[in-house]
Amino acid sequence: MSRALLKALDFAAIRHRNQRRKGADAAPYVNHLIEVAALLADIAGVDDQDVLVAAVLHDVVEDTGTSAEDVGRLFGERVRQLVENVTDDKSLPKEERRRLVLEHLEHADVPTKLVKLADLCSNIALLPSEWSDERQRAYIDWSSRAAALCAGVNAELEQLYQERLNRTRTMLRG
Repeated sequence: MSRALLKALDFAAIRHRNQRRKGADAAPYVNHLIEVAALLADIAGVDDQDVLVAAVLHDVVEDTGTSAEDVGRLFGERVRQLVENVTDDKSLPKEERRRLVLEHLEHADVPTKLVKLADLCSNIALLPSEWSDERQRAYIDWSSRAAALCAGVNAELEQLYQERLNRTRTMLRG
């Protein structure tokens, strides 16, 4: 593991230290960030350090007081750009944010799509239990559309997403 990746993990753990995943297990949020990077390395075979660092940091601007400029200063401009590419503007309504994500993914580069698809894989595996069935279905539909826009970037990651999506759909019906 590279120094840059360890630095990113430490930085993300500190920045997200008070956050927990939504859902019954309320896992530390950093577990999600580690899983996204691990999916890229282990399933997609990504060894590009900047992409793995961006995966670890993909929510740091969106969910903490960290600026994109901070990310660029600490981790380089390419990492900053990748993180910005997958960062939602939380000042916008949820539906507008989701629309913009889909619009952006249509023209995104491969590294951005890889990070987004790994994030979707992690998110679709276990939806928050406190979400209503309607909200879960809406997320599943949106997530499926986002994943479809990442088609062609990595067959193994796409297959994992489909497996997790199918399992989540089955659990929701069950």
